[in-house]
Amino acid sequence: MNTLKPRLLALLFVLPVLSYAQNTIESYVGYSIDLVNKPSFGQANIGLQYPVINHRVYQMLIRVQGALPLSNHSGIDAAYTSNPLLPLNITAAYKAKWYSAAFIIGNRFKLIAWYKNSISPFVNAGIAYQKINTAYDNYNMEQYTVLNPHRDLKKIGLCIGGGIQYKRNLGTGAVFLQVEVLSSPLVDSVNNYSYKLPVPLSINIGYVVEFKNRNK
Repeated sequence: MNTLKPRLLALLFVLPVLSYAQNTIESYVGYSIDLVNKPSFGQANIGLQYPVINHRVYQMLIRVQGALPLSNHSGIDAAYTSNPLLPLNITAAYKAKWYSAAFIIGNRFKLIAWYKNSISPFVNAGIAYQKINTAYDNYNMEQYTVLNPHRDLKKIGLCIGGGIQYKRNLGTGAVFLQVEVLSSPLVDSVNNYSYKLPVPLSINIGYVVEFKNRNK
């Protein structure tokens, strides 16, 4: 964790005194696809965004997000034995699934606004957790060994990203659609793994809940 300390300090540039009143919270669900592994992993994600600074043109948000697998990788590895009474090799089927979570600090800027609509690009930085979990179907693990197994991959570290949001006000609340690319955890090079750390492209739809009015 000591290697994370300098990276965590880098987040301080987006952490002014959080003394502003809030009046909205943004909940969303969506779909994420991995841009680096082929075939791609897929996830269903859910999250909350909370504006700690909420001006007409600029918003600073904190976000928590979690995601669970919607698709998996599957395949077959070869397993071998030294027992002469058994077949020399058998097949061992596996499935790999992608899990993730993140805590994000975002900066969003209203670029275009008309009638009840607005378009706002945003940039993010935070901490991301990524895990690829690999499970083999039942085979005789006492007698057979997979020589080059697919291994679990689990990392946590600083992430950065950006995207764009379209929002339509409904009078009380609003709906939005946002597209985002978020980096994988920025950690030391990952070697000797069957997979790379995923880089998610996410499409989310959500609803803005107003819970306190204020004058702007």
